[in-house]
Amino acid sequence: MTTDTQIITPPSDPARSPRRRASESAQIVVFGTIAWLGYVWLAATIVYAIALACVVRWGSLDTSLWRPLASGWQQYVVLAAGVTVSTTFLRMLVRNGATRRMLSIAATVTMSAIAVALAIWNMAGFAIEKVVFDANDWPQTLPTDAVVAWSDLPRIALDNALIVAVYFATGWIIGCCYTRWGALAGTALLLPAVVPAAAMEFLVTPGVAGLNIDVIASWRAHPHPVVTIVAGGALLAASVHVAHRLTRGAPMR
Repeated sequence: MTTDTQIITPPSDPARSPRRRASESAQIVVFGTIAWLGYVWLAATIVYAIALACVVRWGSLDTSLWRPLASGWQQYVVLAAGVTVSTTFLRMLVRNGATRRMLSIAATVTMSAIAVALAIWNMAGFAIEKVVFDANDWPQTLPTDAVVAWSDLPRIALDNALIVAVYFATGWIIGCCYTRWGALAGTALLLPAVVPAAAMEFLVTPGVAGLNIDVIASWRAHPHPVVTIVAGGALLAASVHVAHRLTRGAPMR
């Protein structure tokens, strides 16, 4: 008499599935980055609100206050956030079972989330400022001498999103260079690493590194939105691709 022995395979643990681990990795990088960036945005908003309230009470303005106090330097903080992908989250995630590919996906999700959040935050800041300026008959003038109109706000959000995203990718590339090749080579590669950020600013604004350059503004009009989306999207995609490739062989230091 023979009996058939049925082997029962236990169901796989969904918590250990690659998709679940990738999702968890993305959550860790997103919330781990927003956790400190949120305080920077909050501090900038509070400082701006106090300054604007003081001006409304005791003075007047003919240029945007939101640009220099809140939005004009945010990309540099995001650049630092991009560096932490390889200097902080690489060790944290890979040592706990995640792959470098999962880290790259998580970093890309984080980049996108920050770009969208800052685009909305900046558009809201300019919109609130415009309400105040219009109520006081002040021109809301930018460093390019352009006066902000309500129709300009979506374009401001688009340009800001692209700049923020590419600055994050640039920081990610810089961090990978230091992680892979050390301090000396990483420093030597700083100049080529920042090319994507400089190119994006040149594309969407008449300047580089947040500085208005009159020579550029004099011969080049603001690019058409389609040009910005296509060229900016291609530049951003290339930057992220480079960051992904560098992350593949990044060691944990």
